[in-house]
Amino acid sequence: MTSTLVLPWVALVLVVFVAGSIWRAWRYARAPMHLRWDLYPVAHEPAPRRDHGGSYLEEREWWTRPRERSLLGEAVFMAEEILFLKGVRANNRRLWWGSFPFHWGLYLLVLTTVGIFLGVAGWRLPLDSGLLSLGALTGGGLVLAGSVILLVLRSTDPKLRPYTAPVDRLNLLFLALFGALCVGVAVRYGLGHVVTVLSGVLRGHEVRVGRLLAAQMAVGGLFLMYMPFTRMVHFFAKYFTYHDVRWDDTPMEPGSPLADRLAAALNYGVDWSAGHVRTGKTWAEVATTLPDEEKGGKA
Repeated sequence: MTSTLVLPWVALVLVVFVAGSIWRAWRYARAPMHLRWDLYPVAHEPAPRRDHGGSYLEEREWWTRPRERSLLGEAVFMAEEILFLKGVRANNRRLWWGSFPFHWGLYLLVLTTVGIFLGVAGWRLPLDSGLLSLGALTGGGLVLAGSVILLVLRSTDPKLRPYTAPVDRLNLLFLALFGALCVGVAVRYGLGHVVTVLSGVLRGHEVRVGRLLAAQMAVGGLFLMYMPFTRMVHFFAKYFTYHDVRWDDTPMEPGSPLADRLAAALNYGVDWSAGHVRTGKTWAEVATTLPDEEKGGKA
């Protein structure tokens, strides 16, 4: 592969990845109002209440006082989830043994990629090529190992099989291949060579790219373009899951934006039926009408 092919490929990958991620985030942000479950503990509650899963609603005349919110509580919770996958470890320890190295491998590869582009920009001292090579070798190895473990668990564990679609296995195979190629590039060329190649490409020099590096760039690029359109967008979708679902305890006040969103949601139509729900009604009608059985019992 020559530089005339590499530069357009890198530009295409970045455009599709960024545009796809923005589109998905916009869709999440514009989604209808969720069902407010009041799930506790809420991370932004001050420590005494957060520790026992309490709420400001427990306080007498809470509406007369300013609400206290702990950004530190949210930051600590998110750090534990991102760095240690605390929720997975607590709820499914077997899955954690594959998920933890898998995610840390991806973190290392992201940091390595940032280091490569900083190296291209001329930051030499903190980005020794040996350190970058170690990051790619370790990160790729962890992604490969984690993908294989998760693939085996999802294929053999009777509790996970029902929740594992063919596309989930495809994603893991894709990432296992990418991890293996990252290891191969780190061993075959070293990341100093990758920095040199990309520097030449971005400066318009004619550069020959070896087959192994070309394969790694092709697979990595395809993965980045593919990812925004899959469930793997949870790397930013979790923000909406936590802040707009689990932790959304904003009180509803008449005339507020929240009240307007809830009113709009109540006017959505119902397109399924059960003993207590009939299709053809709005949710407001369902919520204010007794089920047929109950009405018949009172008649």
